[in-house]
Amino acid sequence: MYLRLMAVMHLMIKSSMNSSDYDSELGSIPAVQRGILEIIPMLRPTTMLSSMWSPLLLELLCYLNGEESPLHRNSKEIREQNSDALANGTKRSSVEQGHINGTGTKGDTVVGCGWGILFIEKLVPIMVNLFLEAPPNERCSASPQVIQGLGRCMNTRRDNPRGTLWRVSAECFNRVVTDEVRQENAECGSDMNSYRLSRARFWKEVADVYETFLVGSCGRVLSSDVPSADSATADESLEMTVLTVFGDSVLKLQKEAPVEVLQRLVNCLDRCASRTGSLPIQTVGLLPLHCSRFSLGCLQMMFSLCSCILKTSSYPAVSETSKVSISILTKRCEVILGQFLADENDLGDRPLPSVRIEETVCVLQELARLILDIETANALNIPLYLKDALRENQSHGRAHLLSLLPTFSELVV
Repeated sequence: MYLRLMAVMHLMIKSSMNSSDYDSELGSIPAVQRGILEIIPMLRPTTMLSSMWSPLLLELLCYLNGEESPLHRNSKEIREQNSDALANGTKRSSVEQGHINGTGTKGDTVVGCGWGILFIEKLVPIMVNLFLEAPPNERCSASPQVIQGLGRCMNTRRDNPRGTLWRVSAECFNRVVTDEVRQENAECGSDMNSYRLSRARFWKEVADVYETFLVGSCGRVLSSDVPSADSATADESLEMTVLTVFGDSVLKLQKEAPVEVLQRLVNCLDRCASRTGSLPIQTVGLLPLHCSRFSLGCLQMMFSLCSCILKTSSYPAVSETSKVSISILTKRCEVILGQFLADENDLGDRPLPSVRIEETVCVLQELARLILDIETANALNIPLYLKDALRENQSHGRAHLLSLLPTFSELVV
C-alpha cells in the first residue's frame, strides 16, 4: 500500500508537467506540485515500515538526478506480477501502474525539463530533512545517491550562477556531509561488508562533488554580468562556508576515508590554492579580490590540516590527513616562494603586485606558526638521518622548515 501511494504521488507529479497554472516568469509552480511538497514530509515511514525509507528516498532522488523513476523502471515487472490480480477483477493497482508506464517519456529527466527547477528547489531541503531523520542503516545505503544528487544540483551554478538551486543544494550538502562524517560504524547495522562498500561509494561521491564544485565553481568568475554587491557578498560567504565545512568538518573529523580519497580531497584544496601563483605577473594583478581571497583561504586551510595543535579526540584520523597534506603543502610552498623569486628578478626595481606579496607573506607567516607532530614530520621528504636527529632532539615540530631550507637559501642568495 505504501508503494502504491508513492506511485500515485509520482503519477500526479508527472501529470502536472504541462499544467496550465505554471508560470515560469512569475516563479510559480503548479498547485498540484505545491500540494505534493506539503504531503511528502507526511510520507515519513513509521517504525513498522522502516524498510520503506530506501524506496522513498530513491523516488525523491530521481527528480534531483534527472533519472528515470524507480517506479517507472519497475512498472513492467509490477504489471506482470499483477496479471493474476487483473484476472480476479482487482484492476485498479495495475491500471495505475499502466498509466505510469504509458506516460514514461522524456519528462522523467528533470534536468531537461524547465518545469522541474522550481519544484526541485523546494524539494531539496525536504528530501534532506527526511534523509537526516532516517534510521542509520537506511541512511548508509542511500547516502552515496543523496550526495550525488545534491552534487548535480550544485553544478547548475556553472550554467546559472544567479540561480537559487545551487545555493540551496550547497547548504543542504554541508548539512548532510557533516552529519554523515560523524556517523559511527556501530549505528549502521551488523553487515560490515555492506557498510564498507556503501561508505567507499559515499567517499567517492564526496570527492567527486568537491572536485567539481569547489575546484570548478568556487573562487571563480562564472559570468560576464557584474553581480550586485549583496549577491557577490552572499556568494563569497557561501563559498567560504563550503570551504570551512570541507576542512573543519570533513577532513579533520573523518575517521575512515580511504587514503586515495584523502589525496583527492587535499589536492582539491591545492588546486584552488594554486590559482594565484599560476597566473603570470602581467595578469595576476587583474584577479578579482574574491578569487584571490578564496585561493588564500584554501592555502591557509592546508596549513591548518597539518598543524598538530588542532588534534584532539580523533587523533589517528587527523594524523592520517596531516601526513597526506604535508607533502602537498611543502610542494605548494616551494612553488609560491619560487614564483616570488622569479617575479622579483624579472621586475627589478618595479613593485610586485599586491596579490603576489600577500600570498608570499601568508606562506611565511603560516610556516612560522606551523608545528608538526612526529608522524607528520616523518612523512616529509627529507633524509632519514635528519629525521632521526630531529626525533632525538625533539625538534620534529619545525621539520617543515628544514625541508624548505634549499628554497629559503635560494631566496637569500
